[in-house]
Amino acid sequence: MLDDLDTLAHKVAELAQLAQALRTENQQLRAQLTAASAELEALRSRVDQATERLDAVLDRLPAPTPPANTGPSWNT
Repeated sequence: MLDDLDTLAHKVAELAQLAQALRTENQQLRAQLTAASAELEALRSRVDQATERLDAVLDRLPAPTPPANTGPSWNT
């Protein structure tokens, strides 16, 4: 009977340690998720800013001119 109780106590202690380890890992993962979310938001902001700058540059470029007709078209 005492051996059964000792075994049970040992298993309960292991379970408590596992639960604590999982709690700690969960906290670490939450912190990593928060950091990754912040980094993702910063990168999205940088992409938006780069897109705006590219759009501004494209708006300043002259409109393309059609190519000059230099001879008969062989594809018609």
